[in-house]
Amino acid sequence: MTRKIMLACVLFALVSVFPALALELEPIPAGANIVAFVNNHAGLPLGDLLTSAPIPDMAKQKLNEFMTATSFNPLKDIAKIQAMVKKGATKREDNAVIVLSGTFNKDKIMGFIKEKIGKEISEEKLGEYSVIKSPDGKGGLCFIDSGKVAFGTFAALSVYLEARGGKEISKDFDELLKNFDDKAYAGLMVGGSEYLKGEMTKRSERRQARMEKLGRGPNPVAAWLENYLSEGVEPQGVFAQVQNNRVEGKIFYNRADSKGLFVHAAVELNDPKLTIEKAFGEFVKALGSMPAPEPREKAPPKNPNTRW
Repeated sequence: MTRKIMLACVLFALVSVFPALALELEPIPAGANIVAFVNNHAGLPLGDLLTSAPIPDMAKQKLNEFMTATSFNPLKDIAKIQAMVKKGATKREDNAVIVLSGTFNKDKIMGFIKEKIGKEISEEKLGEYSVIKSPDGKGGLCFIDSGKVAFGTFAALSVYLEARGGKEISKDFDELLKNFDDKAYAGLMVGGSEYLKGEMTKRSERRQARMEKLGRGPNPVAAWLENYLSEGVEPQGVFAQVQNNRVEGKIFYNRADSKGLFVHAAVELNDPKLTIEKAFGEFVKALGSMPAPEPREKAPPKNPNTRW
């Protein structure tokens, strides 16, 4: 009995000392501000959605045509999605790249795309990779290998491919990555001290503009609280993740000589009925009894041209 108790204590100590397995993500190019990912865990019956969901016959026919021609089922064959965004001055100036990890048959997928487009697709060589460019040259798609595909704006795709070769990799997310669990279903990181400072300033300005628009005078208590909380703050990063029965987030910052400060919030459920896996499984079952949406009629043009 004593030996069993000792063994249990040793196992408990090991679990306490060693953190959860860290999540492995794609290389993040320098300059990225936002990184988000979604994991397609085996515990979620995503593959059953296409058979259970009330999809209109026309849409289901097109999906089946695509999957038959390409031997590719997105809900089963994509294991992870990772998006990386560099914010611009406006949304039109944002640059983003999305990386899909899973199983892909390049020849079949490209054959299907070329058949539907009806013409040859232009390609450009970037290092060791061949990038398929969009007709306007602003976007691109690249099959890294049979298990990885990347697409997005051409600029973002280019720097991601360079980062895969070890060039210009961001350091802004190193500390944030340590907080993720490898079983997380989804996660979000916002990094870059200068970008976060700018966002803090813009939020404060927008809040002030709203107050002025409503004709409200300055609230001395709110102004004091905002100054008290933000005084000397140097934001370092934002992290959030969703697990099977837990949602949590952290805001990391420095203040004057105090480094590594953070605000941590988490919600954890111990009700087995409310876990993501259980709730999603029941939702998939319920989908089968729901009616398919009726096709919408196209609205007539607002100003029809009746003249020759």
